[in-house]
Amino acid sequence: MQKIQYVLVVVLIIVVVALAVAIAVVKPDLGSSSEGTSTETPGGNTDVLQNSGKPSQTDEVPDSTEAPTAEPTPDAQKPLKGLVVCIDAGHQGQQNKEKEPCAPWGKDANSSVNNEVMKTKCASGTTGRFTGIPEFEVTLDISLKMQAELEKLGATVVMIRETHDVNLSNKERAEIGNNAKADVVLRIHCNGAESESAQGIELYVRDKGDNTAEYKARSDSDFALASELLGYLIDKTNAKNRGVKKSDNYTGTNWSEVPSIIIECGFMSNETEDNLLVSAEYQQKIADAVANWCVNSKLLNK
Repeated sequence: MQKIQYVLVVVLIIVVVALAVAIAVVKPDLGSSSEGTSTETPGGNTDVLQNSGKPSQTDEVPDSTEAPTAEPTPDAQKPLKGLVVCIDAGHQGQQNKEKEPCAPWGKDANSSVNNEVMKTKCASGTTGRFTGIPEFEVTLDISLKMQAELEKLGATVVMIRETHDVNLSNKERAEIGNNAKADVVLRIHCNGAESESAQGIELYVRDKGDNTAEYKARSDSDFALASELLGYLIDKTNAKNRGVKKSDNYTGTNWSEVPSIIIECGFMSNETEDNLLVSAEYQQKIADAVANWCVNSKLLNK
């Protein structure tokens, strides 16, 4: 009997030991992993989460408060905002032979040019000796291109005329610029001469006027502006530089109370320049030169 009990005890011990060993083999050791606590989602496929386009626990989440890249401000794209330019396309479809005073001042202020000296309200202008195209058509073409460039840059452009069918005297044209309080009036013209060899660009501004110190200061200021502008025109067109000249002979300049510059864009009596002046490409060069001057001028109030 004792032997049987002894055998049962031994068998029981063996069974208990076997069960303990089996449990140890089947159950994983949670404390032995070198990776630490598992971050796997149910199903164990971490690739599905990472490839889904959503951030995983280890992905960096962008700062939603970060400011977007700054875009150029509208003002930065409009460097001429606030500038008022008056463009006077010289002449018109029909000349006006009526007379008007050449200047607002009296004979005592200037014995040569004064309000007793009468001049034609609007002359016919010249005509291309080789192209046969009239000046008034060319000046408007150039002026419209100039307007487009300046307005793209933010300038306010006052056009004296946008059609050939007008009847405006030179005095009336000046008054439009005065009423607009223009920063500058650009009077667009083309030249003509007896000699076909004459060529180049020249500019005109006011001269002695009423012979006061104030008028002289205005004349000197206009001359400086025109000299600066001429540099841009010559650089862009490669035309001959004929300089800036002062004169009291132009009604539109004499009646102008704001800076006023006559741009003689070239000679329609010269074969080369006549053909250039009627071409859209050359007209655009003149317009671009004026726009560049307006943007970069150190003298023009902006």
